[in-house]
Amino acid sequence: MKLSRSVAAMIAVLLSPLPLAAQPAGGASKAALAAAGRQATLELIDYGSDYCDGDMTVEAWLKALVGRHAHSISWSGGKCVLVSDMRPGIDASEWPYCAQATITLAHPKSRKDVPMIEIYLEKPEHGRPGKAYAFRGTMETRDDGPEYIRFRKDFEGLWDERFPPGPDTARCKND
Repeated sequence: MKLSRSVAAMIAVLLSPLPLAAQPAGGASKAALAAAGRQATLELIDYGSDYCDGDMTVEAWLKALVGRHAHSISWSGGKCVLVSDMRPGIDASEWPYCAQATITLAHPKSRKDVPMIEIYLEKPEHGRPGKAYAFRGTMETRDDGPEYIRFRKDFEGLWDERFPPGPDTARCKND
């Protein structure tokens, strides 16, 4: 049986892969996962801790934290990359529902000096990303060693140690 050109063209379109931003990760696009991570509130990723900035979005917190020390923050979504396969579960490498923020520093120590945070999301439902539930991060410390970070406040502390905040830096106090 010979197919007409229009039918063959339609089949080729249907079988071609989607652009990366449109590819579903279990029902939610990579762009939707990135947006969900940016807009998640801090209280969702603080493991039950009640900090005074809990209603702030991850995106607003990160912009305020990095300030002038970063040229840019780029967001992406998809498979989790800051993983540990030593303990199967929420941060194992097969979890495909994350949002990543990659920070391009104004004055990096080296090419490998690229801090990143990752927001883990629950499984999507009905094409929408699930709720944010975990934080992971990585960055070079002031002593030049890479650090894998499991808590937002620990990332904030390491950032402040490496890039001390100015006297005018407004931060939420939990004392």
